[in-house]
Amino acid sequence: MRSFVSVGMFVFIAILFLSGLIMEVGEEVLETVYEDRAKIPIVFLFVMSFATATHVLSGIFFALLSIFHISKNWNALKNHIKSKSGKISKESILAFTCIAVVLILSLAITCIKEL
Repeated sequence: MRSFVSVGMFVFIAILFLSGLIMEVGEEVLETVYEDRAKIPIVFLFVMSFATATHVLSGIFFALLSIFHISKNWNALKNHIKSKSGKISKESILAFTCIAVVLILSLAITCIKEL
């Protein structure tokens, strides 16, 4: 079962990456190339819709597999978070800091794009 979860998470993260890339590039093409929505090729719209649906479903399955993975490895995760002295480990602080930086940068990019 662990192999299934590990391989599944790897496959779904790869699909999330590719479908997200297709969606982002597709949005840029829509904004820069096609001013009139009626002129957008049906194949292009299909690919965008397919990428969006694939992205959403892959995200759901990735989240479910992640929850299962965490539940099976909870004790190991707790050991990684705490150092031997019982405090939060330096690696955990670094990981949480990286997450905070990504969220702050995402918020800044979103605000800049919307202005």
